[in-house]
Amino acid sequence: MLASRHLRWIGPTLVLGIAVLLRFWALDRPNTLVFDELFYVRDAISQLAHGFPTTWPDDEPSLAGERASAFSAIASQAVHPPLGKWLIGLGILVFGPDNGWGWRSASALCGVLTVGIVMRLGWLLSRSMIIACFAGLILALDGVHVTLSRVSILDGFLAFFVALGALLVWKDLEWTAERAVAEPVSDRIPILWGRPWLFVAGAVFGLAAAVKWSGLYPLAAFLILVTAADLARRLRVGERLAALRALAQACVAGAVALPAAAIAYLASWTGWIVSPGAWGRSDSDSWFTQLLAYHSSMFTWHSTLSAPHPYQASPFGWPLGLRPTGMYEARWSEGCPWSACISAVSPFPNLLITWGGLLALIALAWLAARAASLRRRDPVVLVASFLAVGFLSGWLPWVLTVSRSAVFQFYAVVLTPFTALALAIALGMLCGIRIAPRLGIQDSASTASLRPVDSDTLLGRRAAVGLFLAFALALSIWFFPVWSGAPVAEWFWRMHLWLPGWD
Repeated sequence: MLASRHLRWIGPTLVLGIAVLLRFWALDRPNTLVFDELFYVRDAISQLAHGFPTTWPDDEPSLAGERASAFSAIASQAVHPPLGKWLIGLGILVFGPDNGWGWRSASALCGVLTVGIVMRLGWLLSRSMIIACFAGLILALDGVHVTLSRVSILDGFLAFFVALGALLVWKDLEWTAERAVAEPVSDRIPILWGRPWLFVAGAVFGLAAAVKWSGLYPLAAFLILVTAADLARRLRVGERLAALRALAQACVAGAVALPAAAIAYLASWTGWIVSPGAWGRSDSDSWFTQLLAYHSSMFTWHSTLSAPHPYQASPFGWPLGLRPTGMYEARWSEGCPWSACISAVSPFPNLLITWGGLLALIALAWLAARAASLRRRDPVVLVASFLAVGFLSGWLPWVLTVSRSAVFQFYAVVLTPFTALALAIALGMLCGIRIAPRLGIQDSASTASLRPVDSDTLLGRRAAVGLFLAFALALSIWFFPVWSGAPVAEWFWRMHLWLPGWD
């Protein structure tokens, strides 16, 4: 009991400490804008000054000295909503606009918070502190997530809001399950109004969309999931007209979540709304009409974008990390202690985590399908469905638009919370831990507990899980220099190019 109480605090604290170290260590390296920081950081600086982004005189990535305030007063057209730039601006307010700490601290903080959210979600999905710590550690060591937390582009913020929204959706699933049991009406489950957790989830997904429009995909996907869960619950109790009542409940859920999302999204445009000099603003029409016109132009830009890039990556390869995006590279020989030096930032995946997470997700889906085919009331069905919905909402829309150019491997950062959770649950199950979320659907035939094994076998499995996590940590230490732009020998850099697409 004492060990359990200590684990409750020591385990998460250690995991968060590792996350902080990997995301904040030498955060100002390189001390120049990398990749799309050139757009988002400069927009953030000028947006802080004017309430909306303005133009800059050139594309020079350095913001040293007076260059950090070289923006003009002329409005520029941003092709993404404003919230991500406002968040970048928070770090700039604290540390200044002329250094990497200012540009990247908000992104790094969101990365650490996402690790904490995933630990909390791991606890809710399993009611196991060990699985929760596994999930946080796995995400803390994930190469794509580490790198995207150390650069100031939008996708790290998007992953934060998507993970938070998913957490709130799970809380809504718990809330509705409790109400269905506590408020029975003969053989009918009541239509539930209010839905406080779903309301807040809708607002959070609205904020995700205020970072990038792709934040709308998980909102739609999770609304479908809560509807399917409600329908399954009604069918299980033999409710008459279950499909119609589930449809009515879905309408209520939409009426709760969608206005919250719209209000949160619209609030992110406040700076643009109150600034008559912003791009697309004039005195001729109402601000709402002009905002619709702005969104139309943004949609046109995205839908007609054709800009081949040497690091563009097919979405089919994202789950395997086949084509990491080279975000920064500098080479030199003068003053180098080796024959040639290189500093690079590339989100190379930790293959144990990336491939292991994908395999775990597939394994959980198989367990869920097996349990469903046997008509077992098994929590693994909903847990696996929840993780699959989160994963597919961040991946499948891009697969369906695979012909589009200029899509990149790092977009997969929104998948990492869900693969981390899947891998943590799979490792926990190997260690003999039974997942037991508070949904009122567990029974003694649960496949989630797996078959009983003898103590020697269980000890061997736990040792294997420990070795797996130790090797994952070692791989993260090995790859950290190329995630963080550390100056290294060129031969050392080449030792990290494990797959043909890694260059």
